[in-house]
Amino acid sequence: MQNDETSGAIASYSKIAEALCEEIRAGVYSDEGSFPSLTKIMQRFGVSRPSAVRSVAELKRLGLVTTRKGAGTFVSQTNRTIGLAIPGTADSEFFSAIMDGLVFNCNKYGMDLVAGDIFAVDHDKRAKQAERLARHFASVGVAGVIMQPVGFSENANHLNGIISDILDKAGIPVVLVDYDIATPPNRSKYDLVAIDNFGAGRRVAAHLLNVGAKRICCLLRRLCADSVHTRFAGVDAEVFRTTGRHATVVVGEPTDGKAVAAALKKFRPDAIVCSNDIAAGWLVKTLKKLGVAVPGDVMVAGFDDVRLAARMRPALTSVRQPCFEIADMAFKALLERMADSSLPPREILLDTTLVVRKSTTPSHRPASAAERAARKAAMQ
Repeated sequence: MQNDETSGAIASYSKIAEALCEEIRAGVYSDEGSFPSLTKIMQRFGVSRPSAVRSVAELKRLGLVTTRKGAGTFVSQTNRTIGLAIPGTADSEFFSAIMDGLVFNCNKYGMDLVAGDIFAVDHDKRAKQAERLARHFASVGVAGVIMQPVGFSENANHLNGIISDILDKAGIPVVLVDYDIATPPNRSKYDLVAIDNFGAGRRVAAHLLNVGAKRICCLLRRLCADSVHTRFAGVDAEVFRTTGRHATVVVGEPTDGKAVAAALKKFRPDAIVCSNDIAAGWLVKTLKKLGVAVPGDVMVAGFDDVRLAARMRPALTSVRQPCFEIADMAFKALLERMADSSLPPREILLDTTLVVRKSTTPSHRPASAAERAARKAAMQ
């Protein structure tokens, strides 16, 4: 037998697990006692016993197989249907990418997926759609649910409580994505998969300070997710660490020309961080109407790095979220939770990438007389 370390053709334990998983999904081992023994795995893949053991352990971790003492390993005969509820898909392609990643994993691991329509424009109506979907999950008895909590509503906390209660009473494991149903610094009893929003905020602020920003504002919409507050807390922490001053938080809509003009006049920012790219796009349009140049007069940055970010003029600096990795970790966390409900609640935070574009590139071109007059008018 060849040695695992010396043969490039020998599959690693994760590749073995992946191959066996594909066969489980295809129904190759549907008959009692048909799953291969460790010896057969070693012979088939040309690996040592430790590699075979690790490949089976990986399948057990994902809830795909069970081991019976003295009898061998068997494919788990459990419910293979999971529910998916992501209200944010109606707002941003970022969430669509996460859904695509979850569908990919369901296909890969032989899981059935149940999702529903949560695309109402009105956020309160969307929340009601999420509640109805949760009741449907309970009625059909899905094995687990991956969901983004309801947001952007005065009743968000109440509605999230109703939804979680429905799933808890049905005994359905839940993994949250994007943010928790509990208000920070509290944590719920559910697993959470998200980005490191605080670190992402610090990364944006560090970049803006590095390119010369002195007065940084955060534009906060009145109803927003707690993840946005965490991002802006990161911005403030980095600004204070570097300058000894705090970042300014302005509450308002990016489409409100009067509010934006008032903030420009009061705080005179040279950089504005928005909660996401959609808000940043609206802000840039509003600034243009006010005669304020981006980035010449004020730099603008966002979060998510949706397709809009690269197409904007100027192209938008944005924090890129690892959509597929979020989906992958959420899916695997749910499989682990389904296999072992006694696991303590976990918070899985993924790193982000700052994509720097022209919206935060300082302009050294002198402003024209018309531009100076327009900005003066906006400040008055």
